[in-house]
Amino acid sequence: MAVIYLIRHGQASFGSKDYDQLSELGRRQAGLLGAHLKRTGPIFETLLSGGLRRQQDTAAEIAAALGDRTPEIIVRNAFNEYDHLGVIRAYMPLFMTEVGAPRGLEDDAVFKDHKLFEFAFRFMVKAWMDNVPHDNEALESWRDFCNRVSTGLELALASHGPRARLAIVTSGGTIAAALRAVLGLSNKRTLSMNWSIYNSSLTQLYYGRSARHEDALLLGFNNVAHLEQSGGRELITFR
Repeated sequence: MAVIYLIRHGQASFGSKDYDQLSELGRRQAGLLGAHLKRTGPIFETLLSGGLRRQQDTAAEIAAALGDRTPEIIVRNAFNEYDHLGVIRAYMPLFMTEVGAPRGLEDDAVFKDHKLFEFAFRFMVKAWMDNVPHDNEALESWRDFCNRVSTGLELALASHGPRARLAIVTSGGTIAAALRAVLGLSNKRTLSMNWSIYNSSLTQLYYGRSARHEDALLLGFNNVAHLEQSGGRELITFR
């Protein structure tokens, strides 16, 4: 029986020129998770990470906290987040045409206001999920993204055996896509799950002998006990 622990990266740097880096809080969140895992025992034998910097740095912070208990970090691009900047480039024109920013604001203002960005981004991600036509030919489709994540999980299970204990440091969209494969979620429910996943949270999937997604179980979701026990609400973030 195999267990996969899906870990969302620590808080990244929203509003900065380079989003793909952990904030100071994000590094603290990741370190607290690593310390929690060290206290509770070596619950996994392989630590995988997506190839994005915020994912790999989260894995490194966890490994540093684990000390001599940590396995080697293995990078797998299958667990990268979808290209959120590509989604924005593809669907910002549609958003501005159908919804638009408040009067007097141009489209770049969307990136400077947290609440406005979240409202606009929800619109754009839904359009991407619904395969609304756009002009960004390089953008990975929603269907291809879900297939990439699902196949990545299958390959990880096949590579590490039927009793594998794997931890995968990844992103909220990737975790939501994994839950879609396991729970048979609709696009609408997958989108809701995506927005609800905390930074540095722990989600646990259990695979039986078949190692098939449709036979897997969700044993734990979005656990941030390590943050709650270490400082309360100020440590718990979504973005």
